[in-house]
Amino acid sequence: MANYADYTDEELVPLLKEGRQEAFNCIYERHWHALYQTAYRRLADREQCSDIVQDVFIDLWEQRGNKTIQQLEPYLHTAVRYKIYTLLAKGKALPAFVEPFEQMLVSPFTADGPFGEQETRRILATWLETLPRKRRRIFELHYFEGRSTQQIAEELQVSQKTVQNQLNTASTSLRALLLKTMIMGLVFLN
Repeated sequence: MANYADYTDEELVPLLKEGRQEAFNCIYERHWHALYQTAYRRLADREQCSDIVQDVFIDLWEQRGNKTIQQLEPYLHTAVRYKIYTLLAKGKALPAFVEPFEQMLVSPFTADGPFGEQETRRILATWLETLPRKRRRIFELHYFEGRSTQQIAEELQVSQKTVQNQLNTASTSLRALLLKTMIMGLVFLN
């Protein structure tokens, strides 16, 4: 029996395609934690993150003969980001940066108070629609899909500094909106 732990990812992929369970187990053990961390940075929900990573590995096993995987690690991380993006698009999850704001808004209110999860989602969706198309796309690629500023710059054919500036402007705008909304929420309390 081979010691697959000594194999590189490039050596494990063909063995996975052949249906070797031990190769799959090695890939799972090697990459599970990093994939979970990738998901957790974006969602900050332990259960959803575990489910996402599990789904990625289930898909990897079930589709092993149909996929052409050049580089395993980027492939797996992209699959995790895609699953997260799908959840966010369907409204079944909120990105991690929204959670602290939602807690600030919801905690002083009752569960059926004026600001709940739906209201927070509506505020975020409305804010995203107000952004210029390019800035919105950069924001979504970075925060929803987890792309680096360099990857975004290459994809959109702009400088990395432009991407950083757009993200900074968007973040400043979002913070201002959240502050205004929080103040309005506190006014409703009184």
